[in-house]
Amino acid sequence: MTTKRQILENLPLEISKILENILESTFEKMQEIRLRMGRQLMLCVDGDIKTLPHIVTREEIEKCLQIISGCSVYAFLEEIKNGFITINGGHRIGICGRAVVQNGVVTNIKSISGINIRIAHQIKGCANKIMPYILDKGIGNTLIISPPQCGKTTIIRDVARQLGERFKVSVIDERGEICAMSAGEPQYDIGEMTDVIDLCPKSIGIELMLRSMSPEVIITDEIADCDISSLKRALSCGVKIIATAHGDNIENTLKRLKTEDLINEFSSVILLSNRKGAGTIEEVKHYGYKTNRQRNCSVSNY
Repeated sequence: MTTKRQILENLPLEISKILENILESTFEKMQEIRLRMGRQLMLCVDGDIKTLPHIVTREEIEKCLQIISGCSVYAFLEEIKNGFITINGGHRIGICGRAVVQNGVVTNIKSISGINIRIAHQIKGCANKIMPYILDKGIGNTLIISPPQCGKTTIIRDVARQLGERFKVSVIDERGEICAMSAGEPQYDIGEMTDVIDLCPKSIGIELMLRSMSPEVIITDEIADCDISSLKRALSCGVKIIATAHGDNIENTLKRLKTEDLINEFSSVILLSNRKGAGTIEEVKHYGYKTNRQRNCSVSNY
């Protein structure tokens, strides 16, 4: 099923009809579709915002939520309280509205006022420019940092594909975006030797994969400070780590993640931006062993 069809079948009829006329090639460049109640339908295409002459109604917001949840919003409560639902194809449906908070923890989001469809893509070869850093001396532990919409999930998906053709790779896909598992089958090419556990917290998933799949490499997306101890556990078992994190500065991100006693395990920390297109490599720093490559690389993109 094409990206366009995956998206259209999860939208209310009138909005689906509007987007039906958009070319397939445009959908391949599309990053977001935003539905905000009482405001115009909005698209983000190749980094540019495009506004369409359609005012999104409350009924359309509610209908969209019913469609993506299979008319059983309660069944997706665990995902909803995290602010998003992942649909077939790995596309993430972000939601906002009135948060229900109990004991300092969000337990639900009601009165949904906005929906953001973040469209996932597979671009084979998009990781080619960072693979030399990952494979500089064998496999090096690598952290990829970037703000949102700079291509880090797309790139790490391609890293999994390339490494998964040669090594035993385990992907901890907590948000279901990297591999887009459906009925146990990844919807993307992630490599013949890649195993996946999806919709599972990293702290649990890493331990499960260490016990059951004997990985050589663990790949995971969007780590936070609460994941650091699990990464240390994997490293102590001799497993290599490839991970991503949100941030726009290497030093500040490492400080936020509290990586003081972990950072020397990483051979490369790579900062991405979308300054010259998604996947622009702004900076590469080496912390662990010395590599054959320069300390800082020139700007490039996929």
